[in-house]
Amino acid sequence: MMHLDKQKEWFSTWFDSPFYHVLYDERNDQEANEFLDNLVALLQPKSGSSTLDLACGAGRHSRALASHGLSVSGCDLSPNSIEEAKKNSDPSLTFFVHDMREKLDDQYQYVFNLFTSFGYFEDVCENAKVLKSVHDALIEPGILVIDFMNAHKVVQVIQNQRFRQEVRKCEILFHIKKEVINSRIIKTIAFEHDGQSYFFQEKVQALELHDFEKLLADADFEIIQLAGNYKLEAFDLEQSDRLILICKKK
Repeated sequence: MMHLDKQKEWFSTWFDSPFYHVLYDERNDQEANEFLDNLVALLQPKSGSSTLDLACGAGRHSRALASHGLSVSGCDLSPNSIEEAKKNSDPSLTFFVHDMREKLDDQYQYVFNLFTSFGYFEDVCENAKVLKSVHDALIEPGILVIDFMNAHKVVQVIQNQRFRQEVRKCEILFHIKKEVINSRIIKTIAFEHDGQSYFFQEKVQALELHDFEKLLADADFEIIQLAGNYKLEAFDLEQSDRLILICKKK
């Protein structure tokens, strides 16, 4: 059985695996476009505003932002994802490999961190490094948008039922299990391919609104609006699927 290298963080291995893109191939441009349409209508950035898609993956949200006339850079830790994203690059849409905990070289008016791309680290103190990097890179109007799962609801669902499922994609049968361990939501993914067994895990901190409120306040951000779904309707702790935080640099 092929396990993760214990010296590597889970996201640097799984997100750079071709199997990650096979499992999540249903994540389409239409969903990204509709969400970003709503965000841009709310924020009303000026044409050409410098924008960073932080942890951009293969760039579907970056492309949606660029379609609104913004000057967009996308960064991700996964070289494979960035190579895929670069297939759609142009003068107003560029991509680069970057660890979100590290200092950014350029400055941006808007930073978007979307689709639960936060809270991956074993040490929760690493979250502060991410927010400091973003804070240092932001210039007027200095807007940060974080789109996270509603961890409160997700934890309740997992704890109330034994979550297991099987998903077949491209002749691969993925066996998936979710559980909550030490305030982390852990998704285990096991499968076989060409006679080889594989085992990956996704580990995301179960950060709730009060956690983000403290993190963001400590990082000198003000939360100016909350939303609970991609239509940007009001956040409800028990009912909302997403926790979307729109923040401004102080």
